[in-house]
Amino acid sequence: MKNTDLDWNDLKYFLAVAREGGLSAAALKLGSSASTVSRHISALENRLGVKLFLRQQIGYLLTDQGVSILARVTEVENAMFTVERNSDQLQSIDQVSGLIRLAAAESLASYLIMPHMPEFLTLYPKMQVELLVGALPANLARREADVALRYGDSIVVDNNQDYITHFVGYVHFAPYCLKSLLADLGPNQDPWQALPIIELSDCWAYLPMVKWLKQITQNRAPLIKGNTLHTQYVAVRCGLGITLLPEYVGDIDETLVKLDAPSVVPSRELWLVYHRDLKASQRVLAMKNFLTKLLAQVLDS
Repeated sequence: MKNTDLDWNDLKYFLAVAREGGLSAAALKLGSSASTVSRHISALENRLGVKLFLRQQIGYLLTDQGVSILARVTEVENAMFTVERNSDQLQSIDQVSGLIRLAAAESLASYLIMPHMPEFLTLYPKMQVELLVGALPANLARREADVALRYGDSIVVDNNQDYITHFVGYVHFAPYCLKSLLADLGPNQDPWQALPIIELSDCWAYLPMVKWLKQITQNRAPLIKGNTLHTQYVAVRCGLGITLLPEYVGDIDETLVKLDAPSVVPSRELWLVYHRDLKASQRVLAMKNFLTKLLAQVLDS
């Protein structure tokens, strides 16, 4: 290597390309452009005097030198994240300030957490909140989020020993349809036989409540499928049929009615998760305490 005066920004771009396998994917991950990513990679290669990637049609592949440097840069990244995670632990609770990033599923974020954010920000006026919504779990070790709400099955898959987990309750699901749709049925009509079914897409087929709905309806072809709970919610409010919703969504909508279920609908465990290095962080403790109290009022423990 001909120069060790490295720019950490170049290293971040290098990590993104190495992990994502190309300029466009790395740019999307970093919120940048492919040309900017390319410029940083070229600058790093010039500084080091080595070729880090093989540019091929299928993407960017690490050279032997690139593989060696990736291991070292990853160690540097982990060390920097450790410093960042511990940076606010000396704050007193009445001085808690800064950004807290919370990762959660779409339905939790939209229908449960966001409506209560005014309460949190009243308690902690010096804090800012970034709510990260996505189907894939955020990587807490890489500071993609500070705190996450995760369902129990995703925790089993992740199984990261550096994470601290707290059980916060069960998310209960129930079948709902539009009140006016039910009112249009005859007195002897069974809604489970008379009304169309709205299902989650096949990518969620492993979930217990999705399996339950298929069993109850004897695998009857659904009228419509969607890959998010919000889609299900909009579909049922449009009068398209019966679907399963979290009770914290369906119960507060006066246009919907909860149907009798032929058997108990499976619930999902909900856990609060954060990195072990953040166990003394006042920002994390503030969000943890707030969510624990909020969810205890809404969910069964």
